[in-house]
Amino acid sequence: MNSCPERTRTASGLVATADGCPPTPGLITCAVVTSPFRVFGPLEPTRSGWEVAALAIGRPAVELAAAGPAAMPVTMSNHSHGENWFELLTRPLWGFAGMKDAVPDELWTELAGTLARALDPADDWYVGDLTHANQRSVEAAAVGWGLALAPEKLWEPLAPKAKDNVAAWLGAAYATGVVDNNWHYFPVFAGHGLDRIGVEHDSATAAAHLNRLGEFAIGGSVFEDGPNGRVDYYNPFAFHTYALLHFRLCGDDRYVEAASGFARKFRSWFASDGAAVPYGRSLGYRFAQGSLWGALAAANVEAVPWAEAAGFARRHLDWWWDKPILDPEGRLTVGYVYPNDALVEQYLTAGSPWWAMKIFTGLLAGADHPFWTSEAAEPAPVVEPHKAARAVHIRDTGGNVTRLNGQAWRPKMRGGQETYAKFAYSTLAGFSHSVAGPGLECAVPDGALMLSEDGRHWRGREDSEDGAIDDKGVLTVAWQPWEDVTVTTSLEAAVDGWHARVHVIETERELYTGEGGWCVPLDGHVAEVSEDRILVASQDIRSEIVDGTGERKAELIVPMPGTHLYWPSTVLPVLRGVLEPGRHVLKALIYGGNSGIAGS
Repeated sequence: MNSCPERTRTASGLVATADGCPPTPGLITCAVVTSPFRVFGPLEPTRSGWEVAALAIGRPAVELAAAGPAAMPVTMSNHSHGENWFELLTRPLWGFAGMKDAVPDELWTELAGTLARALDPADDWYVGDLTHANQRSVEAAAVGWGLALAPEKLWEPLAPKAKDNVAAWLGAAYATGVVDNNWHYFPVFAGHGLDRIGVEHDSATAAAHLNRLGEFAIGGSVFEDGPNGRVDYYNPFAFHTYALLHFRLCGDDRYVEAASGFARKFRSWFASDGAAVPYGRSLGYRFAQGSLWGALAAANVEAVPWAEAAGFARRHLDWWWDKPILDPEGRLTVGYVYPNDALVEQYLTAGSPWWAMKIFTGLLAGADHPFWTSEAAEPAPVVEPHKAARAVHIRDTGGNVTRLNGQAWRPKMRGGQETYAKFAYSTLAGFSHSVAGPGLECAVPDGALMLSEDGRHWRGREDSEDGAIDDKGVLTVAWQPWEDVTVTTSLEAAVDGWHARVHVIETERELYTGEGGWCVPLDGHVAEVSEDRILVASQDIRSEIVDGTGERKAELIVPMPGTHLYWPSTVLPVLRGVLEPGRHVLKALIYGGNSGIAGS
């Protein structure tokens, strides 16, 4: 048994024990402490409370980075260990730069000194030269942002030689090519840093990147993330957040109206408890999902009433605050609602999660700004079709959000089929990833229809055209899992927690079918199963699926542990059947809500 008393970090960085022991310097060492709430205490919904929160989240990253690359945990990555370490060092700047006077001087000293070593080609800690489309250019944006807002903390304390190194490296980042997507903003922010420290550079470079970003606009205040890219959280926490912060730094408002328009649609992505609907890649950046609300405040752009923006931001960070997302030392882990690096893309490393610090850019707005002084407004039920995003978001009467999804999968990314190609996603019930192995227990078809030739190996929607949304809000997707099998799926939802799926299947082969409702936690679950209907409840979450044609059998499966974003172990209600060659129509009604089973 762990006899170490529960500890909480104070704003000064000291650790206090719950049993009244005096604070002691250092990091959290109790393995029982895993959430920000347990480590740092309650989140205060005020500007000063958010400063404390930003420091609490960012400080452990800087302290570890200051110990050098060798101190950095080794994690899965498609780039070098040094680049992973550079993420750990620089990403806290997205939050710290806007609250520079609230960050202790000793922490700025560690940041500036470590940055100088990281950008010194003669130092063992040198992060490396810039090359085309290299990961280092991502962090160059954070360096530029930090220098633009806090040169007296990051730049002025440096020795002349260190200044030369930082200027040369950032200048190279400004001039080096990037991935042809939202990355075009990174040289722009490197340029802002160069402007602030007085280093000359060709302004035509930033202009070209900004013009290229405009070519990704597809209407509806939406940008595709590069040629044929997806519409996901890279719209709110990249394209639109960067546009607003760029406007804050230089007054260029060319993309501000798009950010405002997207924000008005983006409201429907958030549940009344603060959860953002999990969908798409880079979910491991966690509360970066809410960064657009703070960026609006930083730029003083009232895209939605300030009471609404404040409510979405505050509830979102609060939702994360009691989740087990920290390691025993109080650092962010790799995963989503709990540590699990099997659920993230190949580029997410131990330093990556601090992109979540972008939610704190709203600290650039003063304490008297209505973003901080307004009473948070509560969201109402809504059905929000967004044709450009190929999705319909529904906030039901219980406050939960369902995303009906028409976008195609993203084969380049690990887990791209699960993160992009399911038919439905939920703030209440999350979603699952599949794993290699036979059976629906490995395929985990929550929010999806899976097909199989043998009942053991399953195939879901992969390559397909993006879905279309009609004037009634019905979303339709056509997909072809085999050359001789075509499926047309229609999705429709209402604000009572139910949504409907209709699949028209034309097949020249026999097929097994498996369709899932929503997962619920395994622990404490109770279920009611009939021939064509199954209801399961656990921990105040109720999931139900009903076969609309009477041709399929309802059953409860136990997916492979560690496949779900929210809970390590789950159960899933499914409908199973067998189709002979020919034309078939499958119908299902799916429910998710905060209620149990009578008498349970």
